[in-house]
Amino acid sequence: MKIPQLVLYYSHESCPARVAPLPVIAWLCRKREIDFDGYFSVRPSLAGIGDFLPFAGNRHEEQLYFLSNFYERILFVSMGEGEEIPFERFFKARNCQSLVRSSDELLELYVELFDSFDEPLPAEAVVYPSRERDLPLEAVDLGSFKIPGRSRIDSFLYPEILYREALAIHLEAGERQFEKLRGLGVKRLFLACCGDEAAEKFDRMGFETDTIEELKDGETLLDLTGRISRRWAGKGRGVALGNDPITLRWMARYLREDTLPIAALKTLRDSVPVISELVEKTGNNIVWGSQIYDDGVISALSKRGVILVLAHDVEVGLTVKDKVKLPSLWLKKAKAPWKEEVSDEYLQKKLEEGGIPFVFINYAADLGHLPVLPRYLDLHSIEGIRDGIAFPANWWDFAGETLEQFFIPRDRGGIFPSGEILLSSAGLGVATEAKGYLPRKVYIDSLLKARQIISKHCGEANVPVGHYSFQDACPEYRHRSAEPDFTVLKEAGFEYAVSYREEGEWPRVLYDDGDFLVLNQQTVHWSFEPMSDVKKWERSFDNVPSGVWAIIGLDSPFWGMTPCYFGEASKGLDLTKLVRAMKYVLSGGESGRLFILKPHELVRFVRLLKRSGDIRRE
Repeated sequence: MKIPQLVLYYSHESCPARVAPLPVIAWLCRKREIDFDGYFSVRPSLAGIGDFLPFAGNRHEEQLYFLSNFYERILFVSMGEGEEIPFERFFKARNCQSLVRSSDELLELYVELFDSFDEPLPAEAVVYPSRERDLPLEAVDLGSFKIPGRSRIDSFLYPEILYREALAIHLEAGERQFEKLRGLGVKRLFLACCGDEAAEKFDRMGFETDTIEELKDGETLLDLTGRISRRWAGKGRGVALGNDPITLRWMARYLREDTLPIAALKTLRDSVPVISELVEKTGNNIVWGSQIYDDGVISALSKRGVILVLAHDVEVGLTVKDKVKLPSLWLKKAKAPWKEEVSDEYLQKKLEEGGIPFVFINYAADLGHLPVLPRYLDLHSIEGIRDGIAFPANWWDFAGETLEQFFIPRDRGGIFPSGEILLSSAGLGVATEAKGYLPRKVYIDSLLKARQIISKHCGEANVPVGHYSFQDACPEYRHRSAEPDFTVLKEAGFEYAVSYREEGEWPRVLYDDGDFLVLNQQTVHWSFEPMSDVKKWERSFDNVPSGVWAIIGLDSPFWGMTPCYFGEASKGLDLTKLVRAMKYVLSGGESGRLFILKPHELVRFVRLLKRSGDIRRE
């Protein structure tokens, strides 16, 4: 068999041997400089977005089909229970080699895998428990919101397997499997959290044993992963924060990028100094994973100069997709959405008529928010819809082939020019941007790097001119508790920004030096009842003849994720509620004065108001 160009591993959350093959595949592929990825079927762990994997809604199979176009030879490796295996029929149709085994055939899989690579089996293996462990100090109880103090720990042990270039096997595999393992030439076992009884059993079987890790009573996920990551800090090039399913889902990327795991539940806030220490040791302040349930950890990490790429557990299917770089061709020459807008004459006429512009801005600052993109494009199939969406630079790495729709005219199948892209938060990820939190130099460097990434994809002229923050004035959602630093955004090259300073209040210009302008928004952070907010401000402006506007901020996952768009999210927002609010503005509202603009169009409208001296105070 020819050596593959891509190895794709599949397993599922409940499989006892789910973790074992992937780190082994990783070190084999790294030796041959072969790409690899892993896909784990996991359930959403904490976000309240449904009980099962939203496979189709998040387009995971489409990501696979797209990725497969760029590799001629693919090896599909499956480890699971049952015959229903995602992707298997597709790879069979492509005549790809497949290694399909169940957890009680793990050693047979290894033999086939190493034969495929023409490599000898190693003489060492890492052994670990696959079952759930009780971790009472990680239990979270916030009244109606609870997380049990239990977790599997196998997903956090991948550095031990990768850097030792060993095999891996779960403790529960049974004595016969370990006898087979010895028959394959494995002499030494590294035992992770297996206990004294298991060590004695393996000694009796003739193995050399070395206990490398134990999880003692009263210890936490943070204790365990802190030790593992410190042990391998000299090899690491980054850090990830998460729980079991989040780490499982992104393990392939972490293996490729030498990213060390930190896991925590109740100990989330305690993880901050540990992450900070590892950031310093690895020299990488961009931390992947998730804040899990506590946005406050973002603020705490921001104070230490750490930016989070929030990826979560079920949203992105293929982690190696960012390696595919599409040629720019026409894209760098395409017109940006803010270069095709309503005319000054139109805005002036609306101003003179006492029109009230409304702008809808969608916050989508996580890589894990990427599944809203298809719904967002669906939204723009409705005639007259205009709005903005703020997302990070890494969307271009994972969905560049879809983002081109922003630059393709409607008559050619795209949405140009009705959707305006803004850059979100720290550009490379999420941070609390307020003064006293993310250091100024870290903030501006991250924004500039993000702009460079976007420029490589779509050209300097198409880098967003607008910015939408996460918490520039409200750390941990404590409203009006901090001050923004608008000069960072000006120095980073933006023309305008929308801020949470004076959020939910009368429309104001917060900053204007002639080149860079900042506006507040008329919702307190994000609206979950957009129709109510639109009508509230329409009534507030009832006796104001002109000189006002409104910005409605929206947290896009609550209307755009699956199955949130059915109204399943905790806030009750769904896609139809958003559409009704936007169409109400399009109709002029009860007053007949409302009209819809994109964010940059509103900036131009406000500048016209300023020149006319017609901005109204409350």
